[in-house]
Amino acid sequence: METMTVRRMQFAFKPDMDPVFIKDDPDMSFMFLGAWMMLPYLEPFLIRTMRDALPQVRDEQLKEDLRRFCAQEGEHFKQHAMANDLIRALHPSYEALRTLEAELDRELKEFTRTKPLKFKLAYAEGFESMTSAVSRAQFEVGLYDRTDNPLADLGKWHVMEELEHRSVAFDVYEHIVGSWPYRFKQSLWSQRHYFGWVQRFKNVLVVPQAELIAAYQAPAIVAARKAYNRHYLRRALPRVLGTYMPWYNPAKVDLPEAFETARLHYSSTATTLA
Repeated sequence: METMTVRRMQFAFKPDMDPVFIKDDPDMSFMFLGAWMMLPYLEPFLIRTMRDALPQVRDEQLKEDLRRFCAQEGEHFKQHAMANDLIRALHPSYEALRTLEAELDRELKEFTRTKPLKFKLAYAEGFESMTSAVSRAQFEVGLYDRTDNPLADLGKWHVMEELEHRSVAFDVYEHIVGSWPYRFKQSLWSQRHYFGWVQRFKNVLVVPQAELIAAYQAPAIVAARKAYNRHYLRRALPRVLGTYMPWYNPAKVDLPEAFETARLHYSSTATTLA
């Protein structure tokens, strides 16, 4: 697998950033922003889970991979927390997001305290397998390359590192648990749980944005958006479905050429590398 590099980044976030950072697609943009509101709470949960697993990991390379996974995820949620502060400030009604954030934080901390390690590792693997699958498709269709919005830059860096550490949660799960039926069942559960929360955050984000959303409803824009999204889904859905198979192994998947280009770019622009 590719070497996992811990990159400390500086993105050109601005208070007046356009929240529609996916070209001509407010629906997808707000869905992503809803997902990103979760990350200062979800990614610490993943880190806590991996650290809980560490004493049971007997392979030295896997231990190092686990540590680097945690370090990368730590950088992710810090960057998203900064972006989230600016997004939250875009409208007074977005203060309601804080209530959802607190509820999610409590729930995930309760998972850490009360759920067995088997459950937490399967949750982490289900989340990571899904994100790595869609990350491959996003690179293939150049999802983040169509605007110069710093939020798109943040997204591209994040999904690049998702692919870089795509095998860690899977390898730790296989090392400690190793049950495909349980992995399959819990992947579906964790992804349903995750997208349920994404929708709740998105619902708050879109309420004050009716005028902005309406600006993207011209027939030509809608037609082009639908065609592009079909192009994306034709790549994303088979890759996600492939993660449920008993023979799935993230180390063996083909990566798009754009992934390596992005790795080199973000390694060259990072403020600190480890």
